[in-house]
Amino acid sequence: MRVGLGIDTHQLIPGKSIRLGGVDIPSKKTIKAHSDGDIIYHACADSIYGAAGLGDIGEHFPDDDSKNKGLDSENIIVHSIQSILKLGFRINNLDITILLESPKISQYKQDMRKNLAKLLLVDVSSVNIKASTSESLGFIGRGEGITCYSIVSLIS
Repeated sequence: MRVGLGIDTHQLIPGKSIRLGGVDIPSKKTIKAHSDGDIIYHACADSIYGAAGLGDIGEHFPDDDSKNKGLDSENIIVHSIQSILKLGFRINNLDITILLESPKISQYKQDMRKNLAKLLLVDVSSVNIKASTSESLGFIGRGEGITCYSIVSLIS
């Protein structure tokens, strides 16, 4: 078994929606990013790459490469899965924590889990998503940013 941790943080700017786990959630803010900004997919891919000893998302999808501008982050997850399958690994389970003051995401978590499970080639029971606020503290609490943590276990 191998374990990997992924973390992604982005600034929030005025907008109409936030994309998390492949789900567009209505919001007065959006994620400032080079790609589509889906930080759940980014943190997950980083945890997968890390568990397999394959570096990080920036090595596979550099933000200074123009072909990655506006990239659908689903491509990043698919690449990470294809990479570990070639090494003889598969996902055992994935646990995600999102730190975001607003909007509330509880009604969207099941759809996010389904999207991830499909991309990760696992049952939805192997994917967990939690959300928390920062109790109005720091850049997250002020609504200036969002952070996602992902931990994954791989098995062969």
